[in-house]
This record gives sequence, C-alpha cells and structure tokens, in this order.
Amino acid sequence: MKTKLLYFFLLIPAIIFSQAPIANYYSVPGSHFALVTSSSPIDQSATGVGLTWNFNTFSQVDTDIDTYATPEVAELSTYPGTTTVLIVTNTALEENKIYTADVAEQVSITGISRIVDGDNIMFNYSTTNASIGIFPMSYGTTNSGTVAGTFTYVATSGTFTGTINTAVDAYGTLNINDLGEGAYSGTVTRLKTVQNLSLTAFSIPNVGTATQTTYMYYDNSDGKLVFRTTDLNISVPLFGLNETISIMESLLPLSTLNIPENNFETDKLSTTPNPVKDVLNIHLSQNETISSIVLIDLSGRQVLSINDHLTSISVSNLKAGMYIANIATDKGAYSKKILKK
Repeated sequence: MKTKLLYFFLLIPAIIFSQAPIANYYSVPGSHFALVTSSSPIDQSATGVGLTWNFNTFSQVDTDIDTYATPEVAELSTYPGTTTVLIVTNTALEENKIYTADVAEQVSITGISRIVDGDNIMFNYSTTNASIGIFPMSYGTTNSGTVAGTFTYVATSGTFTGTINTAVDAYGTLNINDLGEGAYSGTVTRLKTVQNLSLTAFSIPNVGTATQTTYMYYDNSDGKLVFRTTDLNISVPLFGLNETISIMESLLPLSTLNIPENNFETDKLSTTPNPVKDVLNIHLSQNETISSIVLIDLSGRQVLSINDHLTSISVSNLKAGMYIANIATDKGAYSKKILKK
C-alpha cells in the first residue's frame, strides 16, 4: 500500500507540469513580435521541470513581423539546400533573414543575414549546415554537431568552423507583462541553441570567436512560438572588437488572427504589383476561390477586411508601408507580405 501511495505522489509533478513536444521549429507565418528591452536583466539560466519565468519588466521599442518565402535562385546559389526563408521585418522595413533546410522534419540553418545598426552580419553555413534537430522534439532531447562556412561582418570577411548544440532543456510557466495588447501567461516548452564559432580572417586562423545563444519558448496549448531571445557576441582582439548584440521578442496576441499554421507554400500565391500603389491583384496557381482578404499593418492592427470572392482590391487609401495580406480560400489560407508605396 505504501509503495502505491509513493508512486501516486511521484506522478503528481508530472501531471501538474505536463509538457507538450515542440511540433514545429518555425513561428506562425505573419506573426507580429514586440521587440522589447528590459529595465533589469532577465534570468534564463535555470533548466528542468516546472520552472516559472516572470518577465515583467519589458517595454516595446519596435515591432517585427515574420513572413516566409521559398528561396529565390540567387539565394539557393548562395545558401545551397535552403527550403524555407524566414524574413523578419521591422517598422523601418529592414529585413533580417534566416535560411533553413527542412528535410523529413530535420531542420538545419543554412544561412543568417542580419542588419544591426546599419551593419550587415552574414553567416553562410555552405560547408556544414547547422543542424537544429528532428521535430517534434520533446523535453530532454539534445542534438549536437559541427558547422562550417563563411562570414561577413562590417568590413571583415573570412571563414568559420565550430559547433552547434541544441536541447529542449526546460518547461514550465511563462509570464510576460502587458505590452499593450494584454499580458501573457501560459505553460511553455523551451528550445535552447548554442553556437561556438572560431573565425579566420585575413589568412589568420583563430583570429576571433562568435558565440550565439538562442532561447525559443513554445506555448504547450497550441504550439505557437511566443517568446525568443538571441545573444550574439563577436570578439576579435586583434582589431579591438568585442561586441554583444541582444534581441528579445514577445509575440503580440493579435498577430495570429486569421493566419494558418505551417503554411510556407507562398509559391502557390503571388500579388502584383508589389510594391503596390492603387490596386492589388491576387493570383493563385491552383483552382481556388478566395473567401476573405485581411490586411494587417506592422503594429498588428487590421486595416482592411473583405469577405468576398475578389481577386483585385483597392489599397489606395492605405498609408505607405509594409502590410501582411491574410488570404483565405476554399482550399486553404496564405500569408503574403505587401509593400504599399
């Protein structure tokens, strides 16, 4: 009897802190993230079961929006093997891109192109891709491997070699303060990725290092990516360079309105002209009927909604800027980035 009671009580923590596998590496297409800063450092060092993260000192400084595209011919030449391009666009219309290969649910990074303070940082994993792992990934899953390729930073370029280590290292409750559209509180599972790279430049081996740590928190109820942080340190002592770039992004609740999950098939839909001034034309490669068109701006506001079978809409009254068109049809739904001039 005592053994049965002990077994019962041992089960209680697992029931309370139930964990859902991370089904998909990617964010929901069209997701809006608040780019945030914190008035005090946030602590992400703890790992394990039943943790609580109270991130309640955030303030929003910008908005990022995630869109996805199939790689263009030139991108495939530069980043071989790429199947999906994540494009993160801010209100200044700066585009940061993460190139990935998704083959049989194994996701690898093939390239990163990021703009920071007007400077471009590029890592091309053309020699050895950075393997994240095979999804779904459950708590306790780890993956490690080597990486190699080329890099460009400011006026410096060269090659790199190194390692990548990923782990689903924690799950528990995440609380984020209200950023204007409601506070967030939910159970999440966390994916941690660490890259340690040795840089070679100007024919000097091991001239410096690049270390990047990324945390990604996925909601256990619906699988959505709700919070992510990236810390990148580049150190080249020979040139007196030691710079750390930190990015924190929190999902805005309104951003996922009418946006399908796991839909990267934007090659089945195109819009013309883009940029557009007056009339936007929508072209579908399949025999589909449009049921609704919703346009959302970079702050997450719905600026246009049409429930009709139209393939052309007027956008002449919209302000210049970037928008996301969420288009629902009788066979599926799509998300497309639109630039209004």
